[in-house]
Amino acid sequence: MVYLEQHASRSLLADDPEALAELDPLCQKNGVQMRLVRLDGTVVFDSSSLSPPTVNPVIDLKYDLHYDFYEARDEHDQFSIAFPVVSESLGQQVGNAIFSVPASLVFAAPDRTGPLVAYLTMLGSAVVLIVLLVGAVIQFKRRILLPVGQLKLHAEAIVRGRFEEKIDLGGRPDEIVQFAASFDLMRTEILHLNHQQKMQLQESKELISNISHDIKTPLTIVKAYIDAIREGACTDEETFMDYIRVMQVNTDKMVRLVDDLLIHALRESGRISIELREQYSGEVFSSIIKPLAHVVRTSGITFIEPSSIPNILIPIDAARLEQVFANLISNAIKHTTLGDTIQISFDQTPESLTIVIADTGQGILPKDMPFIFDRYFKGESSSSPAAAWTDGAGLGLSICKTIIEAHGDSISFKSAKGEGTAFYLTFPLTPSSCKNLFIS
Repeated sequence: MVYLEQHASRSLLADDPEALAELDPLCQKNGVQMRLVRLDGTVVFDSSSLSPPTVNPVIDLKYDLHYDFYEARDEHDQFSIAFPVVSESLGQQVGNAIFSVPASLVFAAPDRTGPLVAYLTMLGSAVVLIVLLVGAVIQFKRRILLPVGQLKLHAEAIVRGRFEEKIDLGGRPDEIVQFAASFDLMRTEILHLNHQQKMQLQESKELISNISHDIKTPLTIVKAYIDAIREGACTDEETFMDYIRVMQVNTDKMVRLVDDLLIHALRESGRISIELREQYSGEVFSSIIKPLAHVVRTSGITFIEPSSIPNILIPIDAARLEQVFANLISNAIKHTTLGDTIQISFDQTPESLTIVIADTGQGILPKDMPFIFDRYFKGESSSSPAAAWTDGAGLGLSICKTIIEAHGDSISFKSAKGEGTAFYLTFPLTPSSCKNLFIS
């Protein structure tokens, strides 16, 4: 276009053969076809012509001249685009240069590898995504679904009463394993409670059996003596009084058994009641100790009464406390023999009042000491391992502990094999306790 504008006068207006001849190699060099057209439509140069025409052809400027790129495409798949030629010397348009360019040069050849690369990229991404999803599903199944399934099976086993099956999901430090560990801890606790429940049920059955047996024996003796009296076996007053004493001893034994059973039932139901009233200790303990001293002496055991009883105001339930003394004295009698001694003494300090009930009997075996306050516990006798340390249902000392602790007080003991046993009942004192008065 620069050449045309510089030589427009020669090539378009004067039909200079030299100027036109110079255009042909320029077109070949740049690989384009060009027609040079005057403003009247006369074609003065056509690079596609093999030889100069004798008569210059004329084109229809209205239909063959296209300045618009989109309208320049013809039926031969070429773009014929017109550019105005302005003469530099004249300063005006003197014609048009029509360039014919194949569409293949205008538009880049379609890239057939692009779709393939895109397809392969999409396929690779899809494969990676599928692998990740499969891995996630496998991990979810292994770490979530399988452990939850195992927990479900263990839960069903617990519902069916199979508490022994331990839960083990490995040592992975994740939330599911921690939850399983807590679940297994719950299973262990349920197993323990279930075992305790079975033990309590068995102990309750044994208690009923023992109480029934223990009540039946004195009841049979009382009935036999009553029948003997009715049949006239008592020929004199001395024999009659002996029968009465035997019946009284066995009746007292039945009363104690029934009282123990009642307190046990109240404790099991959580309804055992202690009615604390402030009373003077001298009068209360004297009334409790006096009948017990008679029982001990009639059993052939030496009884040593307290030299003095502190007479202070303390909150106690006298009836319940009498049961404690009766149980402890009864145990002492069972584990002493003729010539042994049972002693009750008092020790007062500004902070507490301690009652000591001691005997010189067989003592308690060391292996039994941690359990003597447990319900239903029956230890072995120091002198005869085959014999029960506690004759009865095994409730006496357990009931004593319950009553004393319900007072807010404490009970403890010391014992040595062959040297006897001492029980200590400790009652804390408050500043409001009254002035000491000793009863000799």
